[in-house]
Amino acid sequence: MDDKTKVYKKRKCLFIMDINLALKEYGLTDKEIDVYLALLPLGSINLQEIAKRVDFPRTTVYNTLNYLLQKGLVSKIIKKGVTYFEASDPDKLIDKLKQKKELLERVLPNLQGLKKSKIESSSVEIYEGNKGLSTILSDVFKVRQQTYYFGSYSLSVERLKHLPEHVRTIRLEKKIPAKIVIDRYDEETFHKPTYKKITEMRFLDSLKDFPCMVFIYGNNVAIYTLKDELVGIIIKNKQVAEAMKLIFNIYWSQGKPAKI
Repeated sequence: MDDKTKVYKKRKCLFIMDINLALKEYGLTDKEIDVYLALLPLGSINLQEIAKRVDFPRTTVYNTLNYLLQKGLVSKIIKKGVTYFEASDPDKLIDKLKQKKELLERVLPNLQGLKKSKIESSSVEIYEGNKGLSTILSDVFKVRQQTYYFGSYSLSVERLKHLPEHVRTIRLEKKIPAKIVIDRYDEETFHKPTYKKITEMRFLDSLKDFPCMVFIYGNNVAIYTLKDELVGIIIKNKQVAEAMKLIFNIYWSQGKPAKI
């Protein structure tokens, strides 16, 4: 096998892994993913032909097809007594997500009302992995309020590169003002007028190896690790937020204004 063939196979493998991961995050099981992907390029096809293309018993394939039918990702028609199945257009995946989003938005005020009684109480939430990091950043920038954060930006960039682009740009999209103390760093975003307008930044070289990124927003503190295992916490407590704000102010006084 020559090098070009090896590279092609490696890229194809990574491409398939990306698809499987995306569909799994969407909510499909491994069997549903295999059957759906097998169906996509085939058009209308009967159960017997589908079973030849996936390594599952016919009863498993049939049950999986019914699950996909319920999710609107497969359609079926009957011709001369034979049932044919066809994968729905991939755009259906987005349509389904939009429908779920609209449904949740309608009931969100009711859900918030149920939680209102606990808003003033203290709590600690622990998250792990990239999905947990996405949840933390969404909480930090959920409300348009002054935010403070400090830590090693260079290490944080490595953590954030595994997240979808929209997660990394939430603050800019919502125009949330922030004061930041980080190690010396430069990137294209820092030079944008929209970024400068809502950001005060200082550099502090001693934060280069700081093992966490710390955010203070309202009466909340969010922290995620920057080395080894990815763990994050959200602390909802006014006194903790005030204490971390004092620490932030110390770093702020030691930092040098970023001339960008």
